[in-house]
Amino acid sequence: MMKSLSRKNIIFGALRWSIVIAFAVLLIVLASQNKISKAAMEDVSAAVSESIDLSKMKKGSESTFKRLYGLDSAAFESVVLYWPASNMDAQELLVVQLKDLSQQEQVKEAIAARLATQKKSFDGYGVEQYALLSDSSIIDVQGNYILFVVHEECAKADSAFREAL
Repeated sequence: MMKSLSRKNIIFGALRWSIVIAFAVLLIVLASQNKISKAAMEDVSAAVSESIDLSKMKKGSESTFKRLYGLDSAAFESVVLYWPASNMDAQELLVVQLKDLSQQEQVKEAIAARLATQKKSFDGYGVEQYALLSDSSIIDVQGNYILFVVHEECAKADSAFREAL
């Protein structure tokens, strides 16, 4: 009887500590995702754009951003967009500096809609571009910055993005 009670105490103690540790890890992850970066957009966008080949893209304007994403760039601190130079390409780079963390969901939804539109456009005939959109795209939310990249070397762009913050 005494052994089983002791065993239960050990098990419950271990379970309690496991829950406490899991909760602490969750808090750390959540806190790091909403960390406000003081990095300048010029530095962040330069780091990202220098990490990949932009030759199949052209710099987008405020009106291009509005047309592709349905968002007004004036609502954000800063926006940098490179979009496909040809209708036959899918490579794209977007960096958004938010004014407020409450804008994260709105931007993520707009990016998801853009990605879905592009996939639909290339589905059935642009096999390489569809694969690029499906397998080589990243949406990375880091507090007040959001990165969306469609590129063969999207991981390099994401790494440069995180390092610049």
